[in-house]
Amino acid sequence: MNNKFDLIVIGGGHAGVEAALVGKRLNLNVALITLDQKKIGRMSCNPAVGGIGKTHLAREIDALGGVICEATDLSGIQFKTLNKKKGPAVQALRAQTDKLLYEKTIQKYIKKFDVTVIEDEIRNFLDDGKKITCAEGRKGTYIAKAYVLTTGTFLNGSILIGSKKEEGGRIDEKKSSGLEKFFLSKNIKLGRLKTGTPPRLSKETINFDGLEIQPGEDNLYMSFLGKKNQHPKQTVCHITRTNKETHKIINRDIKKSAMYSGLISGVGPRYCPSIEDKVVRFSEKQNHQIFLEPEGIESDWMYPNGISTSLPRETQDEYVQSIKGFEGAKILQYGYAVEYDYIDPRNMTKDLLLKGSTNLYLAGQINGTTGYEEAAAQGLIAGINAAQMCLGKKGWVPERTNSYLGVLVDDLTKFGVSEPYRMFTSRAEHRLLLRQENADERMFGVAEALDLISKERKEIYKKKQKNKKKILDRLEHNSINISGKKVTLYDLCKRNDFTQDDIENLMGEKDSEITDVYYDVKYLGYVKKQEREIQKMKTLDEFSLGLIFDYEEVVGLSGELKEKLNHFKPKTLFDASQIEGITPAALNVLTIHAKKLDAIRR
Repeated sequence: MNNKFDLIVIGGGHAGVEAALVGKRLNLNVALITLDQKKIGRMSCNPAVGGIGKTHLAREIDALGGVICEATDLSGIQFKTLNKKKGPAVQALRAQTDKLLYEKTIQKYIKKFDVTVIEDEIRNFLDDGKKITCAEGRKGTYIAKAYVLTTGTFLNGSILIGSKKEEGGRIDEKKSSGLEKFFLSKNIKLGRLKTGTPPRLSKETINFDGLEIQPGEDNLYMSFLGKKNQHPKQTVCHITRTNKETHKIINRDIKKSAMYSGLISGVGPRYCPSIEDKVVRFSEKQNHQIFLEPEGIESDWMYPNGISTSLPRETQDEYVQSIKGFEGAKILQYGYAVEYDYIDPRNMTKDLLLKGSTNLYLAGQINGTTGYEEAAAQGLIAGINAAQMCLGKKGWVPERTNSYLGVLVDDLTKFGVSEPYRMFTSRAEHRLLLRQENADERMFGVAEALDLISKERKEIYKKKQKNKKKILDRLEHNSINISGKKVTLYDLCKRNDFTQDDIENLMGEKDSEITDVYYDVKYLGYVKKQEREIQKMKTLDEFSLGLIFDYEEVVGLSGELKEKLNHFKPKTLFDASQIEGITPAALNVLTIHAKKLDAIRR
């Protein structure tokens, strides 16, 4: 067996898949090493892609030639727009997928692009002080120019249900071990995080009568390559709720939960709490919403989104059956918590290269993130930079001013994580510029320069831009009479008393590009304002704080801010501005102090 490659990717999750495929798109010899090749691309938790902030990442990946959106369109069984009544900056597409079909689709991409798949467990890296020279597995050693490590929740993973703890990265799947020793030998501290999943229920045993129906929407596509009739058969989701009896059962057995018994040391995601956390932290609430989502069209498995748990099996049986519609429900797989090792992402540079190494990149949950989209985004970035390194070319770092990819790597490498990191639109300062529908426009220049996208994608993009120009011309040259005065459709787009539907009715057609142009025109003033703010931020980024070694010496800052600044050690005024609690007044104090130090030095 060949053991020499250009690029070796370790881990077959969403990060590993994007890293391996981008390497192949750049014509490298790529190996993907995974514990089980049948589980490449598996959705460990809810089989869904997208959501607020998450779709923005997914669309950017898609615009750079990644596959997460294409696979979603080919396996999606329900599509809907979230925050539809709100502005475009916070709207997001979400797709429920057929779990098995998504997995098979991803594996077809791996086969199509001729990625070499090897089943093995990497336990150690050998290096010469900086460069990784080989990866040691149970079955052999593997040599490459660059490596991308994407271990997910498997690195020293533990599965916890009630008082029972067993080794594993996912239920019934063994953990990955040994690599933690390599990192510790490099004085890289490992942390411990936790995530969880709800019990899976048998569809046949659920009574759907009286449950709120959540229908999907037609003609929605995750990928910019999305085509009509591409989706498989569509379905509906349902909503039910916990109740007083549910909460009573959970409170009664709360100390039996792995989370509340002290068995778990890792920190879980604050924004995605377990049902135990919800009942304890929000004790005033009489019920909590549960989204009942199918795991596939032909599957009997249902995903009750909202009741993640690590309670004992018998308690799960009891509280589940206290919920409307679940009175006779059978649990096919019990909910559990998983605890795993991660590396402080501040140990990486913004291209996701491990500091102190010249060829080891990290991506996904090993960096303290959670979510398929966050993992895929890092896999793409790490894969691009690892491939560029192999080719002897300059790497690429996304900027937070032009992408959610940039927000992600900037947040991780600057501030690290205190809990599993999840993307939200609120994390982006200029989210009106970073809308989901314009991701292809923002990323096209990069994609073309790095040769990441196919001829088909380029042609589709150029056709879209041509069509948008035609629509813009029509808006500018067509008008209606309002109170005896001619007003162009272009100016109507800016008015609050005219909606997009009104504009489409006046134009006599509906088109996805009309949506894009409508938002471009409507928010042009705000966009220009944000562009001015970006220019101001770039000025801040050029202002060095390198002469300030101890912020305790800075007069005019609160003790809290001094502590934060000494902790994060910002390199520039812009870096300082991103720290929570830093005010314009504090930035002014830092500016004056830095200028004084510079004058003294001179």
